[in-house]
Amino acid sequence: MSQRLVQGFAVAMLAFSAAFAPGAFAQQQPSNAENVDVEEFEDWQVRCPENGEQRCEMTQLVNSPESGEPILRIVMGYPPEIDSAAMILILPLGTRLSPGVQFSVDGSEPETFPFQICLQQGCRADFPVDDALRNRMRSGSNAKVSLIGPRGEQIDLTVSLQGFTDADNRIRR
Repeated sequence: MSQRLVQGFAVAMLAFSAAFAPGAFAQQQPSNAENVDVEEFEDWQVRCPENGEQRCEMTQLVNSPESGEPILRIVMGYPPEIDSAAMILILPLGTRLSPGVQFSVDGSEPETFPFQICLQQGCRADFPVDDALRNRMRSGSNAKVSLIGPRGEQIDLTVSLQGFTDADNRIRR
């Protein structure tokens, strides 16, 4: 899959997701925006535009273990241009960019992905989700996102995979 297609998808998903993120970064769970159907699948939300012009996406907001404030929005969808999923991680401004962000499932070897851009909503890393990663997420319990914070400290965030399979099945329709 070409990086250009993933980036095109990421721009569309970021625009769709940003519509639900109040403030500079999602300070709270997004409210049910007008013209969007929201379904809950345990720890995941599926958001579908009512007009059907865009595909549905699945999303989860993860809070900081220290402050309890939102620190990560994870979004996954299936862009029409490619045959697999793509994922976007949106992290707060101040995240150290050069180390990238690491993603692993149930203690597996982490994969490192670069950040693409920082905007008002936060810093974004997007990457393709191949069948192997998607299957690990479908059968897993938790994923871990690791980043380097503004003071150089490693921050590990746990992403619940409860409801991932059902949400993934829903957005693949």
